[in-house]
Amino acid sequence: MWRRGGVVREIVFVELIDVLRCTRPHEESWLVAVPTRMEGRHIAEGVLGCPVCQAEYPVRRGIVDFTGGVAPSASPASAVPADAEATDAMRLAALLDLTDEKGWVLLTGRWTQLVDEMQSIVENELLVVNPPSDREGGNGVSVIRVGDVLPIAPGLARAAAIDVGTGFDASAAAAVVRSGGRVIGPSELAIPAGVRELARDDEGWVGEREGNVSAPVLLRVRGRAE
Repeated sequence: MWRRGGVVREIVFVELIDVLRCTRPHEESWLVAVPTRMEGRHIAEGVLGCPVCQAEYPVRRGIVDFTGGVAPSASPASAVPADAEATDAMRLAALLDLTDEKGWVLLTGRWTQLVDEMQSIVENELLVVNPPSDREGGNGVSVIRVGDVLPIAPGLARAAAIDVGTGFDASAAAAVVRSGGRVIGPSELAIPAGVRELARDDEGWVGEREGNVSAPVLLRVRGRAE
């Protein structure tokens, strides 16, 4: 339950809301939703609230706003042509290894311009960060607008397409991918820590998210008593 304005409201989790996190520095906690208008499985209007610090993030036109009123960095418009064809999305889907509908995918920067084409060829839920201003959420696409903090829990995404010039740390974007998941980026972006390079060409690179390696455990063999 989440208390807002003295009224206790039921927690409503829809699609990818349970992977979103508060941008304020405190212990990690999921956000809870109070929708005022639904469209299928998507919240069209409402608010997400933090049960720890009581911060609120509005949802308008299916878009969750984490910016606090500060304009986010725009996606690099010149990197992908506005009339990008399905072949661009097909290549993206192949690089991210989206062979089935399991798991959601993070798109940032230039890759957000391929959302329509991606919808036509993959069944994965798409979580899109700071897309062009005319993009709304719904129909398998969840949209968030952020500042310099990426409010997404780590290790949960199937794959991610990251970029330069997004305003937030590329390493944070790569960290949302689960162990063994694909991460891609442009050639001018250094491969983030925790990502192992698989392939590279003049346009970009493909990597795989590495798992956390635990500290070695010292094994002792107990000798038998004589």
